[in-house]
Amino acid sequence: MPIHPTAIVDPAAQLGAGVEVGPYALIGAGVTLGAHCRIGPHACLQGPLAMGEECRVGFSAAIGHEPQVKGKSGPWGGARIGARNVFREFCQVHRSMLPEGFTVIGDDGYFMANAHVAHDCALGDQVVICNNALLSGHVTVGDRAFLSGNVAVHQFARIGEGAMVGGLASVPCDVPPFGMVFGARPTILSGLNVVGLRRAGLGSEARLALKRAYKTLFRSNLPLPQRLEAVAIETPEVERLVAFLRSSRRGVIGFGGAAHDDV
Repeated sequence: MPIHPTAIVDPAAQLGAGVEVGPYALIGAGVTLGAHCRIGPHACLQGPLAMGEECRVGFSAAIGHEPQVKGKSGPWGGARIGARNVFREFCQVHRSMLPEGFTVIGDDGYFMANAHVAHDCALGDQVVICNNALLSGHVTVGDRAFLSGNVAVHQFARIGEGAMVGGLASVPCDVPPFGMVFGARPTILSGLNVVGLRRAGLGSEARLALKRAYKTLFRSNLPLPQRLEAVAIETPEVERLVAFLRSSRRGVIGFGGAAHDDV
């Protein structure tokens, strides 16, 4: 187990087989690392934190630190991170503000330099968060979502699965699954994330079904409840899209006349 002599590893931390810890890194009590994780120089990990196998933590990343919450002093919850995630230099992931809660990240995510995941966020698998993108507390991000550089997401907002958020966008409410949104004040739904759908392996029929659903939901003049009733549930993806819209509490970008391009 190659641990640099300048690193500080608390005796109460649990490190799996083949874990590497770089110079001046700090791993606190309550941290559990899966096999073959690589912790870079000056990284700081605090518990309760569980991280799956083969994760990479870059230079000066801060993972599992207490939440940024004014007026409270704990007790705090923890963070659970899946396998094969990459956290580049200066990333931050905060643990839950709730004593029994967790900030959760799935498998195979990629978090670029200075990406910020606040307390009580819940991220799915294969999520990409680009440089300087910021997730406020309690944000939910679906599988294979892509957030470009300098995106800022409001607390409690949801990013649907397969969605793509363009650079510098502000996200005040929910982003629909499989959609692309851009801009700030207003943030605009510009259509389907066709490239993302292809990369996810969706066939042409599934993509066409989503396109038909998007036209009904986001380009119709019908009242919003009637749009939901008018959609043909042809595929599981369309079913999940409709369920996402029905369950929104903050409103959904584009669901109300804000879409402007062909889908």
